[in-house]
Amino acid sequence: MQDEATVEMTDDEEYDAEAERQFLEETLASLGSKLHALAHDQVAARNQVETRWLRDLRQYHGEYTPDEIARMQANDSSQVYVNITRKKTRAAIARLSDMLLPNDDRNFGLKPTPVPATSQAGQALQQAGMASQNAMMGAVGQGGQPDRHKQLEDAARAMQQQIEDDFTEASYNAKVRDVIDDACKLGTGILKGPTVVNRARRAWVTDPSSGRSVLEVQEEFRPSLERVDPWDFFPDMSACSMKEAEFVFERKLVNRKQLRELANLPGVIASQLRKALEDEKGQHVSQDRRDELRAITGVDTVASDKRWELWEYWGPLDKDELRSCGCQIDDDPLIEYTGCVLMVGPHVIKAAINPLDTDDLPYSVFNWEEDRSSIFGFGVPYLMRHPQRVVNAAWRMMMDNAGLSAGPQIVINKRVVTPADGTWTVRPRKVWFATGEGPVENAFKTFGIASQQGDLFAIFQAAQQLADTETNLPILLQGEGVSGGPGAKTATGMQMLMNNSNIVLRSAVKNFDDGITEPTVRRFYDFHMLYTDRAEIKGDFDIVARGSTVLVAREEQQEKLIMLTQVAGGNPLFAQMTDWHGLYKEILRSMQVPVDSIVKSEEKLAEEQSQQGQQPDPETQIKMAELQIKQQELQLKGQQQQWDQEYKAAQLQSDQEIARQKLALEQGLTQAELEAKLGLESQKLELKMQETAAKLQTERDKAAAQLTDRQNDRLARQQNQSMGFDSYG
Repeated sequence: MQDEATVEMTDDEEYDAEAERQFLEETLASLGSKLHALAHDQVAARNQVETRWLRDLRQYHGEYTPDEIARMQANDSSQVYVNITRKKTRAAIARLSDMLLPNDDRNFGLKPTPVPATSQAGQALQQAGMASQNAMMGAVGQGGQPDRHKQLEDAARAMQQQIEDDFTEASYNAKVRDVIDDACKLGTGILKGPTVVNRARRAWVTDPSSGRSVLEVQEEFRPSLERVDPWDFFPDMSACSMKEAEFVFERKLVNRKQLRELANLPGVIASQLRKALEDEKGQHVSQDRRDELRAITGVDTVASDKRWELWEYWGPLDKDELRSCGCQIDDDPLIEYTGCVLMVGPHVIKAAINPLDTDDLPYSVFNWEEDRSSIFGFGVPYLMRHPQRVVNAAWRMMMDNAGLSAGPQIVINKRVVTPADGTWTVRPRKVWFATGEGPVENAFKTFGIASQQGDLFAIFQAAQQLADTETNLPILLQGEGVSGGPGAKTATGMQMLMNNSNIVLRSAVKNFDDGITEPTVRRFYDFHMLYTDRAEIKGDFDIVARGSTVLVAREEQQEKLIMLTQVAGGNPLFAQMTDWHGLYKEILRSMQVPVDSIVKSEEKLAEEQSQQGQQPDPETQIKMAELQIKQQELQLKGQQQQWDQEYKAAQLQSDQEIARQKLALEQGLTQAELEAKLGLESQKLELKMQETAAKLQTERDKAAAQLTDRQNDRLARQQNQSMGFDSYG
């Protein structure tokens, strides 16, 4: 009886295990079908946006649509395209990249919150890290107690350096330039991160046994960044912003080799990956625009482009769905999970729980101009679509009118003349035969077509100005000068124009700070707070997006900084409050000069000051000040003597002029005759005066130099005596 009971219990367990396995397989298949249908719903909902992007790209590349070309060919009209969109768009990309990605600074920062709030466990961990840091750095305040504010600032600075190192390793500047390029052309740019990558580090180490250098390769997991192609980004189309988006789909096109390599990822469901490889339907991409993009840029389409759709889903998932993918979860009904699912067609090949406890989606979106009704915004080509059409229409009409008005319209009376060569084409020195049916004078008539080039060119110029108005990107941003207004010819006027031209860029930079910088840095901060073992970098910090700090033109900023040095230097209180070291750095940054290669560090300055020895005593400093005052008095006295000589020379010249006029009246001569008569004497007198003045100046300079040498010798003796040295000479 005991054996039968044991067998029955084993059968029940096997039955439960089989039922559980079937339930998980059904749940996994249901998850794949649900997400596959949801992904294609977003693809269909974004069709109108993609159509607008195609028009914008045709406009950027200066291409007409096939229907427009067919209509022009039918009318035998000009097909020229005057592309003013590319220049505007490239100017926006370059200007925004220069503002957001300075070479000598970062566009973000971290600072402690006014009232830091952390958990008790986090505070204990942070205090342990601070204690070890204080032991090394000696960061203590009054009474030997640790300076809490300085500790938090040091921790914020360390966290900032850690995130900056992550961005450097991930080529942040290069990927953000691509994001800006997408946003200016299409209206939307997407940055993804943090994404955990396995990065190999190489280092040369010395083998202790042989003493030779050996290459050591270490693999480490680091948070990284990715630029996402807007054509492969399918968010929740019912949302108006990323904060409202419940989920996001990202599409990647992979070939068979890349699909097989996915088997090396940890947690991949091998059976589902095999089904995806066997399913030939999975290689057909729905709503793919690559052929149309190739046609716009003049690249031949690839007919045999066999690729699979690899979908990456980020969003909420049921617990049974995560369990069916092999994820370990908590059965607490109060906990809701978000995660990431990889699938090929309807086949789910991998799933994982969101690594961030905040459940944030790892996507940041930047729009050149926001659309309050959609996640996707508007780019420069879309904003200037109407001026571009007017420019093209005006220029085509100018070409057509130029062709018609270049020569007259000729009317030939065939009954009066006939061509000798049998063709009716008019050309030079052609022979015509008179038929005799009428006078030859009436054989030809010419009619001229009026030229409308001036009126059409006025329309062309008005359309260009309209493009500046509608995009708020004046021609000044394109590196070209401006005309009109007296202020444009002065340095101050140009600075005002540059500052005014940045108005629209301020809005774009603010969109970038809110859409890319702040959320991306925030997610990296959360990642390190969760997974980094360095307790000394942890704390309650605020993210500071500093893209708006470079909005003012560098020339204006440089002028204001130099003005600030004059204001602070003229007031002792302001001079005491000013950090001259930091002010000088800002002046160099405004000049776009590398700061680190010019400015000495504060540690080096302190070391040099300590090596200079003791400073002179107060008595010596007073004597030095008195000597400087005497030197200034001597200089003022010399200037006064020079002014007296100039005044006497001017008075002598005036007396000579009066004497000449009096002599001319007495002798009955004209002023010209008198000047001719006395010219030689005047020249001799002037030469003599110049020689006398030069001699006086030489003697005065010699006396001043001797006095200065004596004073310097006296000062040197006083300094040597005050510092304990003997004086010689």
